[in-house]
Formats: sequence, C-alpha cells, structure tokens
Amino acid sequence: MILAYLSNIELYYFQPESITENIIKVSGDEFLHLSRVMRHKIDDVIFITDGCGKIYTCKIVSLDKTFLSAEILSFETYQNKFKNIYFCIPKLKNPERFEFALEKCVELGITNFIIFESLRTIAKSNKVERWEKILLSAMKQSLRSYLPKIHSLTSLKNILELDGVKILFEQNAEKKLSELKYSDDKTYYFIFGPEGGLDKKEIEAAGADNLFQLTENRLRSETAIVFAASKLTAAFL
Repeated sequence: MILAYLSNIELYYFQPESITENIIKVSGDEFLHLSRVMRHKIDDVIFITDGCGKIYTCKIVSLDKTFLSAEILSFETYQNKFKNIYFCIPKLKNPERFEFALEKCVELGITNFIIFESLRTIAKSNKVERWEKILLSAMKQSLRSYLPKIHSLTSLKNILELDGVKILFEQNAEKKLSELKYSDDKTYYFIFGPEGGLDKKEIEAAGADNLFQLTENRLRSETAIVFAASKLTAAFL
C-alpha cells in the first residue's frame, strides 16, 4: 500500500545499477523529464523507484547536461502481492485496446505479462519496446514500485507447458473464478482469449479442470482482462 504522503507526488524511475552508496544517478528520458519538463533544480526533493519494490525520497545534489545526482534521504519497501501471478494475453486486433488492457492491469497491480499468439490471433506485430514504455509509464502514474515484466511466447501450448496453475477463461466453464484458492507457494497463469475466443483445440488442450468462468455475460477481451485484474486486487486487499 502506498503511504499517504506519496499520494500527490511525481514518481520517477532509475536503473537499480545506477545507485552508488547513498547517491542515485538519473539519466536518459527520466533525466530529461525531471530537468526540462518538471524543471527540478538542486536541493529539490524528488521521489524515485528502482522498480524492485523501493521508493526513495531524495534530494538533488548536482545537475549535469545528461544526468543528475540525488542523495538518498530515506526509502520505503513495498510488497509485491502479485509476484506469482502471470496475465497471459493474446495479441488483439485493435492495438489501442490491447495497450489499454496492459495499462489498466499495471495500475491495478499486475506485474507479470506473457504475450502469446493464439490460433485465432489476427495481429502479428511484436512491439515489445512500445509495450515496455507503456508499462513503465503506468507504474509511475499509479505510484507502483515494481516495474512490470513482459515475455513473449509463440503459442498457448508453450504456456500450458509451464510449471504452475493454469486458469483459462471460458464462457461455458462450470467453475467460477471465486472458487479458486490461492497459495503463496504456487505460480498462477491467467489465460485470456482474443476477440473471437480461443480455438476449440486450445480449450481442449487446457483440460476441463483448468477452465473457469469469469462472468455470466460475454465480455470484450480487454474488458475481461481488466475485470480479472480488478477482482484480484479486491481479493488481495
């Protein structure tokens, strides 16, 4: 949970390897935003996350043309409640809806994503660099301290071969998501279908025990993804 004093701040990100003793160096796009957009100056107090669970309160001690140095005054460490949960999302035909789903999931706390191509996937583009920028921006905007990770797999078959509990959402499934019992020592893969749904062969390959109904009514793919993330957030509060 983010502390109250962080509610109205601007959060920045730095590479964890950029910290030396009690000094953090910020460069690249984050430096440009800090210095040219937000116009921070020496002695300003700023808040920076390492994307690994810590948010640092820092004071700027020097400004160069390409980077700034900030002294660490204090820091807080936060728990990642979703570290063992992976959202497995197929590429959607509409890139804007796909990116919307990614962004909202990060705001709701999801930190692991697997992007795959189902048999009915139409979109074939692989814009990992763009997706990573969206994840970073969403993390900072929502004051999260864990930088989400994104992985690509070629098919649902690859996901089903991973070690862990599979939850594949199917409209006609008998089991409901509310029946699922979570355990800290297990990894969970939440699998969503594309616009036209998963192919019958893919559903059969998952096995009946891994099929869950998300809602009684049919949802768009991006709505189902965000709805599942919100249900998880509520369950872990």
